[in-house]
Amino acid sequence: MKCNEVKQLIQLYMDNEMDARSTLDVQLHLETCSACRHILDTYMIQDEALKQAARQEPLDSRFLRRKILAAIRRQPYATSARFYSAPVLRRIAAVVLLATVGALVLLRGELLPGASESVYAAAASDHAKHCAIDSSMGAITNSEELGRLTAAYSNLDAPPDLSAFGYGDPRATVCTVKEEKFLHLVYYNQEQQPVSLFVRPHSEGLITSRFNVASEGDYQVASVSSAGIDLLVVASLGQEQTSTMTKAIAAQLKV
Repeated sequence: MKCNEVKQLIQLYMDNEMDARSTLDVQLHLETCSACRHILDTYMIQDEALKQAARQEPLDSRFLRRKILAAIRRQPYATSARFYSAPVLRRIAAVVLLATVGALVLLRGELLPGASESVYAAAASDHAKHCAIDSSMGAITNSEELGRLTAAYSNLDAPPDLSAFGYGDPRATVCTVKEEKFLHLVYYNQEQQPVSLFVRPHSEGLITSRFNVASEGDYQVASVSSAGIDLLVVASLGQEQTSTMTKAIAAQLKV
């Protein structure tokens, strides 16, 4: 089998889509032809780059583009128009498709999984910091000031009521999560660890309207965008309890 034939069949060879005889012919050629073997290796690098990019959170189209271009630059220049074979064009189309999907997601302003994790991590970190005794002593506790801040950052005139869950005595600070200012409300319970609420007017692309809850270290972090307000809840409770509490707070925001 000649090089030109093998170049046309490499994609099928990689995907195990050839019959046994053709597969053996290609394999025997690759064992003796370093040029064709280099092309196969390059395709395998491209495949791995695509798989790694698909697994990354969020999809980093710039990283993917650099990876693919670097792999392409390592290929030997072809002296024939046959270099642009169907397998190569299919790979280029796959790269363009991935980049396009990533761009469309970003343009829609939806929250990517990776972005969600970074927001959750930032909220959990701020929760741990402000729930420490030395930090809570500087928080706002005056009811009038709490009402003013709550009205400024949400559609409520007072902090959400968590007495049904045994939490009260809210204290407030204004903090930054992913470069966005949130009103951070900390609620206390004599028998449980404090619970944090982060609220702010909706910021496009930060939190989706779909309810979500996930573990972040020792905490459960729930999020939802409701009634034009972004809400994050950080608690040391179980996932079900955190979910129930978050949904109850979101219901208050809709009033």
